[in-house]
Amino acid sequence: MRTAFINATRQALLATTASIALLAGAAQAQTLKIGLIGPLTGPGAPWGIAAVEAARLLAEEANAKGGLQVGTKKYKVEPVSYDDKYSSAESVAAYNRLVNQDGVKFMVIMTGAATMALKQNVEDDKVLALTSSYAKALDKNTKYMYRLYSDPDQYVGSFAEWLKNNVKGRKVVTLNPNDETGWHVAEAAEKALKANGFEVHKELFERSQKDFQPTLTKIMALKPDLIDLGSTSPATAGLVVRQARELGYDKLISKMGGPGPRDIVASAGTKAAEGTINMLYADPANPGYRRLADAYKKARGQEANEIMIPYYDGMNVMLQAIQQAGTVDDTAKVAAAFAKVLPMKSVQGDDLRLGGMANYGSNTEFLSVNYIGVIREGQPVVVGKTK
Repeated sequence: MRTAFINATRQALLATTASIALLAGAAQAQTLKIGLIGPLTGPGAPWGIAAVEAARLLAEEANAKGGLQVGTKKYKVEPVSYDDKYSSAESVAAYNRLVNQDGVKFMVIMTGAATMALKQNVEDDKVLALTSSYAKALDKNTKYMYRLYSDPDQYVGSFAEWLKNNVKGRKVVTLNPNDETGWHVAEAAEKALKANGFEVHKELFERSQKDFQPTLTKIMALKPDLIDLGSTSPATAGLVVRQARELGYDKLISKMGGPGPRDIVASAGTKAAEGTINMLYADPANPGYRRLADAYKKARGQEANEIMIPYYDGMNVMLQAIQQAGTVDDTAKVAAAFAKVLPMKSVQGDDLRLGGMANYGSNTEFLSVNYIGVIREGQPVVVGKTK
């Protein structure tokens, strides 16, 4: 009798222990995956790697507090990234993997090629996606895709105004990639520059291009006072700068689109890059930027690309909206919560706001503050802000 009682007690304890273990395992298994699709290799890699590091740092911060509190549960934040090699076909494959295999409902889609290829998928699947593309992907019917920072339509006007007040000469040639992103930036830049009294000529190139001497020879025949490299990827921009200087172009070069001053210096050399004007997403001297940049350098052994800042801010807004909505499943409810968590402060202390209605017919853009920088002795120095 006593033996039977002991055996029964042991079985009950084992069953209880097993149940506790299962419950603990279930609790530990609560994971919120954030997908990232972008170029992690090739000329656009500085942008893609910056996004991956921003996601990693944000996840580490949330997980250090025991996870992201959503309703009564805590979730471990887990970034899942795939290299699309700046290819729309690769981006579609990465998207399908994230949604169908990884179970991702929230993601960042980096490039214009990927954004345009996946725009309808995002709406059909009700995946909440943040895009960093400058392509014209947003419209009045967009519900599940948001731009995570101000696009050129928002900031190039004040950039062009700064150029008018700070540079000599009024003839500009814009050089952009021959794709959705490049077309949009070229169009926005032309409109803003002309409004500020500049004469504008436009040139396009294929993203795979490496030899720019024929293109630059054609551009230099126009005798421009300024060449703007728009949305050219950082490493390619450095290549253009170097080849332009080798051909004898000694006037100003600027870059109104995606930043990468250090990558330009690495490709062009300090002397060739001197004086290049850049739109920047960050002030290198800002304490908030330095905190993230130092963590990036510790992990990667090199300086961060400044685009890490809007990726960090954008994903932070998304996590705050998930908390506000109290759900990791209802993406429509999370999208509606953006209007509740914004405005908020960026990691640099600037205002982040929700907007876009005037341009797209819907408030699907996080409006951010950009900076204007000049490369001096190999380093970007902030000389102004865009409005």
